[in-house]
Amino acid sequence: MVFSLKLAFQYHDLKTAVPDCLLLMQVGAFMRVMDEDARAVATVTGLKLQMGGDVDAPFVLGGFPKSGLDAYVGRLVRKGHSVAIAIQDDQKRRHLTEIIRVSHSGKAG
Repeated sequence: MVFSLKLAFQYHDLKTAVPDCLLLMQVGAFMRVMDEDARAVATVTGLKLQMGGDVDAPFVLGGFPKSGLDAYVGRLVRKGHSVAIAIQDDQKRRHLTEIIRVSHSGKAG
């Protein structure tokens, strides 16, 4: 799947609302994550990453089927991450629908 610059801008716009969370953004039947969030998700889950954008504006991108959302969120939350989920509506607009925050207990996870 090609991840357009328009989607990258939407991702970064949503990310500004939740800078302390890992943002998972729905794009069709997939959940997408970018840049530092993609690296953090990959560290916890083993998600494969790829490069997107162009030579002048590259970005890191990862994704997984929406059907795996609960499993990915569970793994991230158990590792102490806060997660924000942006769901796509019928008009293909993306908006934050859920933010899952975890209090860090100080214990290694």
